[in-house]
Amino acid sequence: MLAADFHKLLRDPEQLNEATLPLLKELVARKPAFQLGWMLLLKNLKIVNSPEFEAYLAKGAFYVADRRKLYHYLMIEGKKAVKDMDQLAGEYLSTGSYQIEQEADPQESLSDLVKSLRRKNSLKPATLNENEDNSGERNESPEFVTETLAKIYMRQGMYKQAILAYEKLSLKYPEKNIYFAGQIDEVKKLMN
Repeated sequence: MLAADFHKLLRDPEQLNEATLPLLKELVARKPAFQLGWMLLLKNLKIVNSPEFEAYLAKGAFYVADRRKLYHYLMIEGKKAVKDMDQLAGEYLSTGSYQIEQEADPQESLSDLVKSLRRKNSLKPATLNENEDNSGERNESPEFVTETLAKIYMRQGMYKQAILAYEKLSLKYPEKNIYFAGQIDEVKKLMN
């Protein structure tokens, strides 16, 4: 499809018919990310009441950035649709020119940052409560015992702690009493 033909269809969607359908299908097959091509193809499919419309709509909605505009383009007939399509074409074809603001002198922004940090209350160092014990010792709670901890004790050769852990576990989980008794016997064998 030639660019002139495409622009003619874009300006006057009333010219869309069965003959333009294969041309638009070929266009979106070659350039699937071309939004305007998808919009014209979908409009063409809708105008000719094609059974393929739903399938192409599902594919085309993926490639069209603003689905609300697609909906309005497909549902609104006449000159308003042409005006909307011209606006979309202008947005699509316009080269984005952005003004980049010149950043202030880096020394000024750095000095402003330092000043603002000085104005704020300085952080007070955390004080240690004398009641807290920070000697680095492990605080092992006698209630906190797991089977994994007992296995670790056993692997590290701490057999007495492993036996104590399994005994606590057998009291805590009486339904597994036989299993823990077997584990205690295994630890005792390792001790000998």
